[in-house]
Amino acid sequence: MLPICSRSALLWRTIPSRASCNVLSGLTRRIQVKSQLQYRIFSAHAKRDLATVPTKPPNKNALLNIPNILTLSRIACTPFIGLFIITNNLTPALGLFAFSSITDFMDGYIARRYGLKTVAGTILDPIADKLLMITTTLALSVPSGPQIIPVSIAGIILGRDFLLAISALFVRYSTLKLKYPGRVKWNSYWDFIHFPSAEVEPSQLSKWNTFFQMIYLGTGVLLLLYEKQASDEETDETFEKRRELFQNVFTYLGYITAMTTVMSGASYALKRNAVKLLK
Repeated sequence: MLPICSRSALLWRTIPSRASCNVLSGLTRRIQVKSQLQYRIFSAHAKRDLATVPTKPPNKNALLNIPNILTLSRIACTPFIGLFIITNNLTPALGLFAFSSITDFMDGYIARRYGLKTVAGTILDPIADKLLMITTTLALSVPSGPQIIPVSIAGIILGRDFLLAISALFVRYSTLKLKYPGRVKWNSYWDFIHFPSAEVEPSQLSKWNTFFQMIYLGTGVLLLLYEKQASDEETDETFEKRRELFQNVFTYLGYITAMTTVMSGASYALKRNAVKLLK
């Protein structure tokens, strides 16, 4: 057993050690707290700096971006759709028509979602829609083709698009004179990229009309394909029942399409802010 003086000496030596540990622990905690505080301050400054970094705005005069490429692909597919329908190559006709209908939705969605709306897109998109509708309607109604669209419905669809095309030419000329006084020439009239003047704001009814036209025309191509590729195992009675059902659906879709076509055409004539001047 150690004498009392020895135990006192040992106790005296352990006191500074414990105090040193407490001091070191306190310093460590302070360093950790300070480091965490500095990290938070640095993160806040970094987020603020990243938020204030100027982003390059999209080029509104650009031609080749993703939405416009989709629109141009739709224009490129249109003559082949008409050719395939007239020559009774219905499978590629239906595939290209489905592709064109899907890209009609995709190009507008991508342009709005990612800020890729351009002057060229506002001009090319309605042109692509009109070319697709006119070409497919003609291919399904002319005597040299399958001629499954009645002349009355084809006349309504084509007549509306013809009147809209004539009015678009007039609107282009009047807005061009208003925005570029003294600079209206033949070349500038057709230069939509460098001389943008106005765009037509499609109404909600017009969007529904485009949707019903696509469904109607696509159903017509599908009906022709079904008649062509009807299974040999089906009896004449089964085939006629299914064909009659298909034909009834197609007929009623034609009535709906004709009605929305007339209503959408009237909405353009009555809507005051249908034409929007471009800045």
